[in-house]
Amino acid sequence: MTWPGAGATRDDRGTGADGMTGGGRGVGDGGPGAGSRVPPDRLAWLYALVLASLVSVGISAGGLYFVADRSLSRPWAAAVDVCTRAHSGRAAQQTTVRDRCMAGQFRRRGVVMVAGAGIALGGAAVLVLVPPLADRRRLRRRLTVPGAQERFADLCDRNQLAARHRPRLVVAAPPVRQAYTTGGVLGRPTVVLPAAVAVAHAEPARFDPVVEHELAHVLARDVAWASAVRGLVWLPVPAVLAAGLLEVAFFGLNATYLTALGRAAAIAVLTALLAAGLLRRREREADRYAAEAGHAVHLAALLRAGAGRPTRRRRLLARHPDPVARATALGRPADPPGSWTHGLAVGAVAMLAMSSADALARDLFLTVQATVGPPVAVCVGSVLLTVGLLPALVRRAAAGAGGWWRPVLGAGTGFAVTAFIAIALPVPGSSGVSAWTDPPAAMLTAALAGALAAAVAGLCVLLARLVVALQPGSVGWRSATYLVAAAAGVAVLWPLPAVASVLADGEVVRGWLVFALPRTGWPLLALLVPVLVGLLLHSAGDGHRRPERRWDRAVVAAVLIAVLIGAGSAVWWTRLSPPGTLAEANRLAQQRWLLCALTGWAVLLVLAVRRRTGVGRALTAGWVAGVAAALLQYLHALVTGRADGLGTAEAHLLAPLVWLGYLVAFTLPFLVSWPPVPAPVPSSSGDTRSPVPAVALLAALLAAVVLGPGIPGAYAPLPVADPTRAAAPSAAAVVPPAPDVTAGSARPGPGPPDPGRLLTRAEARRAAGAVRAVLPRGWRVRPDRGDSGGGSRIEPSACRPLAEDSYLDRLGGVERVRERARYATVPGPAATASTELVIEIRSHAVPVPASVLAEAELARRACPGFTARGGDGSAVRFAVDTRPPPVLGEHSWRVDYRLSAGSGQTRITGRSAFVIVQAGHNLVTVYASAISEPLNERLLGAAVEAAVAGLTG
Repeated sequence: MTWPGAGATRDDRGTGADGMTGGGRGVGDGGPGAGSRVPPDRLAWLYALVLASLVSVGISAGGLYFVADRSLSRPWAAAVDVCTRAHSGRAAQQTTVRDRCMAGQFRRRGVVMVAGAGIALGGAAVLVLVPPLADRRRLRRRLTVPGAQERFADLCDRNQLAARHRPRLVVAAPPVRQAYTTGGVLGRPTVVLPAAVAVAHAEPARFDPVVEHELAHVLARDVAWASAVRGLVWLPVPAVLAAGLLEVAFFGLNATYLTALGRAAAIAVLTALLAAGLLRRREREADRYAAEAGHAVHLAALLRAGAGRPTRRRRLLARHPDPVARATALGRPADPPGSWTHGLAVGAVAMLAMSSADALARDLFLTVQATVGPPVAVCVGSVLLTVGLLPALVRRAAAGAGGWWRPVLGAGTGFAVTAFIAIALPVPGSSGVSAWTDPPAAMLTAALAGALAAAVAGLCVLLARLVVALQPGSVGWRSATYLVAAAAGVAVLWPLPAVASVLADGEVVRGWLVFALPRTGWPLLALLVPVLVGLLLHSAGDGHRRPERRWDRAVVAAVLIAVLIGAGSAVWWTRLSPPGTLAEANRLAQQRWLLCALTGWAVLLVLAVRRRTGVGRALTAGWVAGVAAALLQYLHALVTGRADGLGTAEAHLLAPLVWLGYLVAFTLPFLVSWPPVPAPVPSSSGDTRSPVPAVALLAALLAAVVLGPGIPGAYAPLPVADPTRAAAPSAAAVVPPAPDVTAGSARPGPGPPDPGRLLTRAEARRAAGAVRAVLPRGWRVRPDRGDSGGGSRIEPSACRPLAEDSYLDRLGGVERVRERARYATVPGPAATASTELVIEIRSHAVPVPASVLAEAELARRACPGFTARGGDGSAVRFAVDTRPPPVLGEHSWRVDYRLSAGSGQTRITGRSAFVIVQAGHNLVTVYASAISEPLNERLLGAAVEAAVAGLTG
């Protein structure tokens, strides 16, 4: 705890230089006993959020370092380009092969991310262990004040601190001027008092408030963890910046680095703010605990006396609350836990951790990312939302505070805003591989994420009210509550990854919601948690007067009329307009399922809006109506022969119930945000109108909308064959008559043109274009740049004939035609790996002598390697190699190069080959270069053969 004028940097120091803290009571008993006071909140949920943020910082810093280290990121980027080009189809088989091709490099990035998270946790562990050791070294000079030890022991007894939880007292000699608490993970904590406070042990108004404040930290049992959090206020942002220094040092600022830095910095700033908020919350809890001992007045006076005017930056990252705010808070009842800012922080951290976990799981398990990544991400998000919200909401319910909309709205807002940021600043490299970053789709995804997080928060509100209503005593019962909340949260968040990945294609979304989601399995059971909680809340009362029996009859009547209208409309519409095709039958079935779900939702909505039934009864009645409607429409389908087998039973029953579960989940935030109205007593003349008319009207309206215009879009999940064509008999195969070939009619046709003849320009262009037929998918025609190597300086000069193809210069006087075609691979998502082919067809007035290729071979042997330096100072190194030329034409020749540019982290490598084939008057030259990927020898050979074959027309 820090007092005005102390100038301390610790988060839990207790006094000023003179030790004056004051007390509201002038007695020496220290106020009420500890048993009559509420113990300090241990803030375990907040430490869990800080830990999750810290792991997210480590994962983001690891991804940032991976991008910055070109020895890691360049092979990864090349693999992405090559595998995406080779397997660019959308079919499931192509996707599987592509993922298998890239899995090794993605796994390397995942390992680096794991290492980053491990380093972050290791740094936190160091912060837990080192400060107590440093404090022990600083406190070697200590004083002995017997009276202070006796009074300290008495206060420890009053606070029921014993055994390993009983702290030691150390009276520190100057220059220590602040009281604080220190300690490690193992061993007893230590309360350090300056001499000015210790000698005032006979004055409870000066001694007791300081000790009570420090003992509050001991009772919270987080002294060691707070040591780590103090460092986390300032460490995350520098750690993230350090991870990217390598990138800036070698390449400067670029879009990839800025995107990665923006994501990591956002997480780091959030972690710093959260850590500072945790430390401020600790101080407020310790102030409250000390004030309940009777020291509120003197604490407030001391805080106001030394209050300064901190800057906004210091307010945001300060480890202590503003003194004036602390003093004011001591004079009024404490704000109930679970505020809007609380929900905002929990939602933001849960979404960031969920995004980081999804990226890490997808990288480590790329080949099974669809079955591993989303479940891991959803589980992380659900656990953090539950752990972050439920403890505070239980305390809020125990305090009898309302305003449940605040934590619900805060959680939804934080989750939605952070989801948009996570999509706008994806993990480096994922934007072109698996993420969808279109702004409208990103906003829709963020809105969906916020709605689902608000639903989880609403579920936590229900469970918190249930815990307070039933007042369970065992720890196991409360632990089971957390497990149930986490499981239901997983079910609520389950659609988010799948829907977000295909949000741009409405038909795919519809197919997933209709067929894949209901077959998920256990989420259906978890979606029943709200109705079970509603039943328990109803049996426990939950603050409502037990309704009269006529109200029970009204609810039953509302359920019956809703089922009659919903299921009856579905059956009536089927008989009135029976489907004639498979597509129409599919459409009608989905309309029936949706109508059953909306029937239960209509009952829930009407009963909840009236607010006299209570959340528990409204949830129960809605589920009963939905289940009854689904069973009735399934029985009708079974009787009429439209349902047959287990598969149809799953479709007819699971789909409407799962949809009803999500409708209930989306409605929960509104249900828990509206305070219930107590039921009227029998003698009152209050509003006792029956809900039946409203339920009937809403159910009829929904039936008219669903069965009339319906939901736009195609309902058939697969293309349906034309039944008329399927029923038509197959025609017999027609064998064409064999031509009448006689000896007299067989005349030899003209032979192929001579490839060595002098070509026209059109023939040369056609020969160069013949290569396009052998190129695989993922290639394109590039505009011809002409000769671009004339500006380079070749070192040594002896290699200039080979580098500049000078052995062909003597043919310039007899050259008549030259045509060039340039082909290159389509840039991949990372735009790193590429291959290029340059085809030239030259035709001369006289046959090309064989001595030209002999001269080329002499130039190759005379040059083991050279460097081409550009006018801008860049240099490309070529190491000359040899491979056998193709056996084509009259003569052929080939030279290979291993090229490299840059050094260290900036080194780029590649291979190239130059092939010449001579046929009579013509020369065919093929130049192939591959950067950051292997040279495709098979493709090079096919290109040379196609160009030579093109000479014949």
